[in-house]
Amino acid sequence: MWRLIFLGVIIYLLIVAFKRNKAGANNDDKNIKKDTPVKEQEIENMVQCASCAVHLPRSEAFLVNGEFYCSKAHIPK
Repeated sequence: MWRLIFLGVIIYLLIVAFKRNKAGANNDDKNIKKDTPVKEQEIENMVQCASCAVHLPRSEAFLVNGEFYCSKAHIPK
């Protein structure tokens, strides 16, 4: 009985090791981005919503009268 349990554990560990190795081979594209210099990764400035103080990327913010807002609902009328 102990032999079957031991054999099952060995097979399980081999399967887990194989899956990790296979998944690691597919992550090569993710590692490329980590290796690129910071200047090439386009760092975006963050701004704060004048209404709720949430920080968001400048490209997603609404600029009204010199103030940034996170959504159209927060823009005063």
